Amino acid sequence: MRRKSGNFYKLIAIALLGLIGSGFIFLLVCRNSAGITPDSVAYISVARNLTEGNGFVTYDGAYFVLQPPLYPLLLAGIKILTSVDPLVSAAYLNALLFGLIVFLSGSILLKHLKSFTLVFLGTGAVLISYALVQASFMALSELLFILLVLLFLYNLEIFLSKRSYTSFLIISISAALACLTRYTGVIIILTGIICILLWGRNNLKKMIRHSFIFSLITILPIGSWVFRNYLISGTLAGHRAASSYTLFENLGFFFGTVFPWYFPINLSVLFFILLILIVTIWFLFKLEPAKLSDEPAIKLIGPSLFFVVFYTGVIVISSTTTAYDQISDRLLSPVYIPLVFILFYISDKIIGWKIMYFNLRLKTGLFALGILLLMFYPAWNTAHIIKDYMELSGWGYSCNIWTESQTINFLIHNEMLGKSYTLYSNEPEAVYILTNLKTNRSPAKTYYNSPQPLKINPNPKDIWLKSEKVCLIWFDKTDRTFLYTIDELQQNKNMTKVAHLKDGEIYTFSGQ
Repeated sequence: MRRKSGNFYKLIAIALLGLIGSGFIFLLVCRNSAGITPDSVAYISVARNLTEGNGFVTYDGAYFVLQPPLYPLLLAGIKILTSVDPLVSAAYLNALLFGLIVFLSGSILLKHLKSFTLVFLGTGAVLISYALVQASFMALSELLFILLVLLFLYNLEIFLSKRSYTSFLIISISAALACLTRYTGVIIILTGIICILLWGRNNLKKMIRHSFIFSLITILPIGSWVFRNYLISGTLAGHRAASSYTLFENLGFFFGTVFPWYFPINLSVLFFILLILIVTIWFLFKLEPAKLSDEPAIKLIGPSLFFVVFYTGVIVISSTTTAYDQISDRLLSPVYIPLVFILFYISDKIIGWKIMYFNLRLKTGLFALGILLLMFYPAWNTAHIIKDYMELSGWGYSCNIWTESQTINFLIHNEMLGKSYTLYSNEPEAVYILTNLKTNRSPAKTYYNSPQPLKINPNPKDIWLKSEKVCLIWFDKTDRTFLYTIDELQQNKNMTKVAHLKDGEIYTFSGQ
């Protein structure tokens, strides 16, 4: 009874950390607006179109196939229930998801760590995480995906140890929903199948049956979505091209992204730290072999370890073969909490070793001090990005650089352009989200973030439809090198300059 009461108060403490995180994100994003990227614009426009009965189409009328449907569906559902626009509700949703992530992370640590000091510090590490706080500022699907990953990992351990069918249903649904949030969610399916076959407490026949049912539940929804994609676009997940980066470069991006989450180091000491971790894990499993049969450490950290290895492997390999955004905190943020769990679990086991002259309190105190010192660097990074976010009043298209843009303000005060002309821009997402004008992307030479030319790459003079009256909105400071430059477009068209502004220019011309 006393132990249950103690755990209850510990859960309350963890819940308070979650509420603090949720409240803090709420105050920031609601005051400054959620950060907006091109992907954010796609999600928000799809959510708006869903509520208007237009289906899964983006701001420019294109079919939505590059991402799975759950996040815009959720934003659309919120708008239907509350009448709150997805641009606003994305900020509220982020605050809620961040608090839940902090609480669930602490619950996982509490369940498996003996030292509540480490549980509290581990939950704090999630609360101040550079990767997670940064993701919480953006109207993107990362936080939803991370929450579903945590639900899966938390309930997978329950199913493996207790054969609970409720937990089996939860891991199946959370894995299915994760796949419908991000295509890389299929890694969870692989993780679940391997863990069920390795550690399911049944005979082989039942484990195979469980893995088959799990696979069926998780694959059917995402399978239906990619089949729909194929029917309307001829691709499973949109047109993809060759990557601009080599495997070696992507490995550098990976290590340069992940290790600053935890350590103020450079790549020269990276392999030394990896070696120390490997040796520590080896001693952890070899020092007390008699206890492994009662509480198999590898079984507890195995699902998190599998997920981290599989997920990072897919990100590195796919970013080498396929063009998309460079490996960054955003892409790798789902592995942050599983890595925290693995590191803190190992630390908790080391504290439990019987070492001469070191009692439990002393060892715990030394570990806590070391962790606090290590947390100073990521806390400083997090404080820096919060300051940057507040100074810019948002990120991406929601920051003051864009909201105070002369070109954007010109379009707002001359909305007749959108009615008289077909709009094109090298930043169509910015024009749509800030002016609500339907805008097409200006012509491209290559695929997005790729040197590979488009399969159909016409002469610039033949790009525009002959019947079109075109208004080209050109922003000066963009890094979209895959598009035709303004000079290349002007060589083949007699453009009339409507406005020359501080950050851009506006042209009109006929498509003939």
